Amino acid sequence: MKTSLLTTTLCGLMAVQCAVAQQIPGLQFSNYGGLYRSTYNPSVLGGPRHKFQINVLTLGGSIKYRYFRFIGENSFLYPLLAPHSTKELYGRSRTMGSLTYKDPIFLAGEIRWPSVSFALGKYHGVAVQLRTRGFVVGRNIPSAIDNLYTKRLDTGSIPSVSDEAWGDFSLVQQSFSDLSFSYGAQLLDIEGHKFRVGVTVKRVFGARVAYLKGNADRYSINPVSSSNPDVSQLEIDNLTYESGYSTPNRKMSVGNLFDSGKYGSGWGYDLGFSYEIGSVWKDRKEVYNDSPDYLIRLAGSLTDIGSVKYKTGDSRVVKGTHSDVVVGQTQLETISDRGPEGFMSLFPSDTSSILAQKAKLPQALNLEADLQVFHGFFLNISHTSRLSGGGKQSTGSLSDGRQSLDMYVPNTFIITPRFEDEDSGLSFPISFIQGNNRPSIGLAGHFGPVFLGFSNVNGLMKSGGARGSMMYIGFTAWKASRKKDKD
Repeated sequence: MKTSLLTTTLCGLMAVQCAVAQQIPGLQFSNYGGLYRSTYNPSVLGGPRHKFQINVLTLGGSIKYRYFRFIGENSFLYPLLAPHSTKELYGRSRTMGSLTYKDPIFLAGEIRWPSVSFALGKYHGVAVQLRTRGFVVGRNIPSAIDNLYTKRLDTGSIPSVSDEAWGDFSLVQQSFSDLSFSYGAQLLDIEGHKFRVGVTVKRVFGARVAYLKGNADRYSINPVSSSNPDVSQLEIDNLTYESGYSTPNRKMSVGNLFDSGKYGSGWGYDLGFSYEIGSVWKDRKEVYNDSPDYLIRLAGSLTDIGSVKYKTGDSRVVKGTHSDVVVGQTQLETISDRGPEGFMSLFPSDTSSILAQKAKLPQALNLEADLQVFHGFFLNISHTSRLSGGGKQSTGSLSDGRQSLDMYVPNTFIITPRFEDEDSGLSFPISFIQGNNRPSIGLAGHFGPVFLGFSNVNGLMKSGGARGSMMYIGFTAWKASRKKDKD
């Protein structure tokens, strides 16, 4: 039996929603990162360097060079539109860039809504933050199929592929919001030694998941006919699949986001510490200058420990088997715009049930050492490793009878030289992401109330388009804590 569809789910779901799990390049290590560092390590709120800080708005997303080429036609905020819109999502999503090379595919983005932190005296600080995040992870998606999604099936630019083996594959996308309260305290303050701790508690709400897992024997990409060689189609042999969503696409309603019958919800927390050693610049500073004088700062944190519970009233999970599947450009766009619902409408299923599961947040262990080479210039070495699932997660084959919906953060090692003071900063994060064939060299600048950051500058150029770059732009306001001039 020939059925029309699939890359539509592969690439369509890849388009479905994306966002989360990368911190703001450079600012997560800055002594003046404040709110932005607190989501990476809440201990920064102990002995705060700001009397108060306000995040006006911050936007972040993984993009590639195509974003700047089609900026007028596509959307930087595509990951947040998918749960609530079906308008031209296929076109909007084609400017997204994977932060990892080939396998797995990893797309991310976030909005940091207006948030605030303020000092409670010299040694304590609190923060209240609101964020919306999400991501897409795809495993064992052949590069030839990924290429269909970028270049389309009707442009004549797709090379033919004949009878290639495939196997198990999966695509999982999730998005959620969290409202968090953070507290930090400085427990030790003597010359050459400063020790801080911090904790964050967050309420997760408005969570939505959509996924596809399956197995295919082989696939081919061929022209539809010899008379029309510019139009191709994807042919898949012996496809077995499972696809589901916790909530259908619906218009945005703030009231619905807090309804556990419509969206997933849960709790999470972060823990962090930092220990500053040395006091090498003290005699060289003006009285009013409260910049750090440590030689080395050691820090660690656990972030996003917790889970989301999906037990919504209008969820759906379907399973099906088809011996011969044909996918054209029209079907590809249908699934890209409508996600799993579009896939289900085009691809008949054998069974249907509800989705009732828990998913772990993208929990991670973060360790860092920060060396002050000379006054105002630092060298940071950090490592982030995911805690859920241990090693490489499987694609979730149908034979195991379950689908892991746990959220994902890639293992990353980062070396970041940076210049910083209270009013400005410039950093150059060099990221080694597990699975990537070469490091990503980023650039982040902070000038007064405005900052702009990229995790992989090369990913914004066509020659380096195999991987994307995380881009952040944000606006903040603050008042610094200064020592009083005793003279």
